[in-house]
Amino acid sequence: MKNLKLFKHIAVMFTLLLSLLVMNNCSDFLNNPIEGQVPVDDIDYTDDSRMYEPVASVYAQAAGNTLAHWSNQAMLRFRSDFVFKAGHAGDQPIMEDIQDFQYETMRNAWFVNNLWTQHFGLIRDANASLQELELFGEHTTDTARLNQYMAEVRWFRALGYWRMMRFYGDVPYYNAETIAAELRLSPRDEVYEYVVSELTEILDHLSDEHPSRMSPRRGSVTTWAAHMLLAKIAADFQDYQSMLEHSQAIVQSGLFSLYPDYYELFKYAGQLSDENIFELQFTDFGTSDGPLGGNIDQYYVFDGIKQSGGTKYDGSGFTGGWGFSMPAQKYLDLMEEREEGIRYETTIIDQNTATAEGDSIGHIPADLQDLLDRYNNEGRGVAESYFFKTYIPYVDQTPGRHRFGGFNNVRMFRYAEALLLYAEALIHINGPGAGDAYINEVRDRAGMPPISGATIDDIIDERAAELTFEWGADRFFDLVRLDRAEGTIPFFRSGEHEFFPIPVVQIDLQPGLAEPPVPGIQPPTP
Repeated sequence: MKNLKLFKHIAVMFTLLLSLLVMNNCSDFLNNPIEGQVPVDDIDYTDDSRMYEPVASVYAQAAGNTLAHWSNQAMLRFRSDFVFKAGHAGDQPIMEDIQDFQYETMRNAWFVNNLWTQHFGLIRDANASLQELELFGEHTTDTARLNQYMAEVRWFRALGYWRMMRFYGDVPYYNAETIAAELRLSPRDEVYEYVVSELTEILDHLSDEHPSRMSPRRGSVTTWAAHMLLAKIAADFQDYQSMLEHSQAIVQSGLFSLYPDYYELFKYAGQLSDENIFELQFTDFGTSDGPLGGNIDQYYVFDGIKQSGGTKYDGSGFTGGWGFSMPAQKYLDLMEEREEGIRYETTIIDQNTATAEGDSIGHIPADLQDLLDRYNNEGRGVAESYFFKTYIPYVDQTPGRHRFGGFNNVRMFRYAEALLLYAEALIHINGPGAGDAYINEVRDRAGMPPISGATIDDIIDERAAELTFEWGADRFFDLVRLDRAEGTIPFFRSGEHEFFPIPVVQIDLQPGLAEPPVPGIQPPTP
């Protein structure tokens, strides 16, 4: 069976280029050769059998340490009031500035530039892939397939711009013909309109099947992934009618349902389930050595459980992670006050605890404990428990390839969130209680009793219980867009901390990025 997990073998990865850029800070990524593409001279554009190759390269880049790079996740999670930078005090200490919102002190940090270059790398390569597809389009008679392939690539490009708007506010359009010295920011509202128009245009060209039932490439981008992205973008911009329209399209499609077991949803059994709208796919192909499908790198390892003294199911030493993210006590308190069951047990585990699958987690090691003690002496309120949602039992992993989190797919968009977005939009438009049926559908799967008269505050808490410690790191963005961040997130100040500063190295290379945004700049086409 063909699968996205095989695409890595035909794609040229771009990681080395961006790694060199981050380390050297001496190259303008706008002027670098196109990466992630099959060289143009090697392609016969009259051969339809090769038309998918430019598309595959974009999927490969997205799953190749771009959308799942550990430092990007750290930058997003550490702004939440539920997560602390951990590991130990000497491990990337400047990342503590993220949770303290000391933006100016970290503008030269490698991970700040990494966030920028990797997302614009995705946009750049999507543009290049579209150019190659246009060359196929000059010869093919299969215009429907060509349009679908172009729509999938445009979805990734829109995703890149959406993420950049979330991170930086005003952002530039990337165009291969742009001269670095002339690059300027475009207003966030204009970029929003561009991304919405892009996603709206591609809806009819994407498959309307459930992604897990697509053939031959299961898990590809579908019209439902575009609706989901449109709903999330609309939420960010308080466009509640659009938020309603696109979340409703998913809910009323009849294609999606909640996976019955919340714990297993995040294990191998939950991959490509009826709940998942889009996920980044990875595999070790079930072999102890040899090639891998997708570059999961340290996505799970970086904030995997850091412990001492634990064992696996077979008695060997527990293979933990860096322990780079630790939960706030306020999150544990919230879950306990709500009397959460399976969602609490899936997301948090105590030290010195055995898992249901026979792995045994030891105690917090001294260097991590020292950091937690310092935080608590400062009154920050960090818990001495672990995030657990990304754990994959070692008995389920391929022998010889044990690692924290295994090679599990990254769930980017889930039906549970579509239900909560729909419920929220209904409340915004029609008032408290209008979304009860949909929030209660999510609560029922979690074994929670129904509620009535649900408000936006109920939605915020429900999203916290359902979605915390997942790819989107939505807690921060939820509090910002709903005007609850100041007073809830320590050190956050409205009007100052919503967006990261543009990296110094990018301003050095493109000085126009330091100037006010310029209205009316034409975005790229198609």
